[in-house]
Amino acid sequence: MTNAMPALLALLLVFSLPAMAVSAANPSAAGSHVDERYEATTVQSVEPTALDGTTNRLELTGETRTDTVDYSTTLGTELATADDELRSEYDRYTILDHEFDEATSDEQISMIRSAREYVQNRTNELEDRSHTAAAAHANNEISSEQFIQKLIRNHNEANSLADTIDEIDDKEDQILGYSIDLTEDEHRLDMQQGSVRSLADGTTQETATGQTIEIETSENGYQLETIVDDTYVVETTRFDNRDRDGWDEFDETIDAFHHTEDLYPWAAEDGETSFRDRNEDPANFYHAEISHSQGVLSTFLDSNSGEIYHEVQELSLDSLPISETTTETDNGLVLTHNETPSNGPIEIIVNDSESDDPVESATVSIDGIEAGETDDEGTIWLLPPDEEYTVEVEANGGEVELTIP
Repeated sequence: MTNAMPALLALLLVFSLPAMAVSAANPSAAGSHVDERYEATTVQSVEPTALDGTTNRLELTGETRTDTVDYSTTLGTELATADDELRSEYDRYTILDHEFDEATSDEQISMIRSAREYVQNRTNELEDRSHTAAAAHANNEISSEQFIQKLIRNHNEANSLADTIDEIDDKEDQILGYSIDLTEDEHRLDMQQGSVRSLADGTTQETATGQTIEIETSENGYQLETIVDDTYVVETTRFDNRDRDGWDEFDETIDAFHHTEDLYPWAAEDGETSFRDRNEDPANFYHAEISHSQGVLSTFLDSNSGEIYHEVQELSLDSLPISETTTETDNGLVLTHNETPSNGPIEIIVNDSESDDPVESATVSIDGIEAGETDDEGTIWLLPPDEEYTVEVEANGGEVELTIP
């Protein structure tokens, strides 16, 4: 929950729902029991894209718009205003503790059911808002700052709904012989609580330095990327891979499990998969989390389309494989440019051409815009532009530049 919302949790009881962590199955053990009878699913997915030596990543299709947003005072003001509006909106839907405590069991059950319907409707609105915002950004109808503001408002609202789940769970426990499984609703909210927007929302004016978010949008999806400390975070949503009204493509849960691992073979072979089956209306998805040597991969597989429609990857920069290296030497400086797969982060290394010692505090610019300084190892990681760009380095009174096609 954000700092802007402490009073909301205490009041918003019946109009949100419990959706806490589900117990994960043991896919490895399950796989060992069913491998002999397992038959490959008929789903022919070509996504995410295949990469060598790293986890695959979900990508957007069609025409896209790419932009970079830095946290600013203006953005912070917009977020604060959105939070004020959100608190005011929720104040109209609050039920105090004593109203629930004084109700009969039937009335309490009715309250909880109404709460679930309310939150499901609100979650539908969040999903629609995300899709509309992505399409509007892709078509240049809204700015990148406005797009991020809408996503972070969704993040805040989803946080508020999720935080009240514990409260509703407590209320449910008071009703003898009554229980309701609301995990699927929590996972739907997960889609609006992505890592990148969480980091952006947690950024203050004091910690804003270096907080950059790269945005890519299309008519049917969006991708957010950022680098925080030593971690690269990329979050992708594909609305066109989501089919709520179709038919289940998988005969068994284990089929969906194997299909997910087939889409991410490197991560699956290298790591440990936690798999959850939420293949019931209205959720209709499978959630997999794979912890591997490069970091953590979280995916949501639509059971009806057989496609990944939401993916979050948090990857250690030092573990990313280098796909291509380019160097340039000039004015006593050696500039090394290392690319990682799938247009991932770039590593810039600056060394002294005579001693080969790393050059600390070298100023690095991309297309004339200062991006930061190298650390004590002469290194800085950056998110690259989509098209051709020029890297410029200034240090010790010398300059060197390199153009990347």
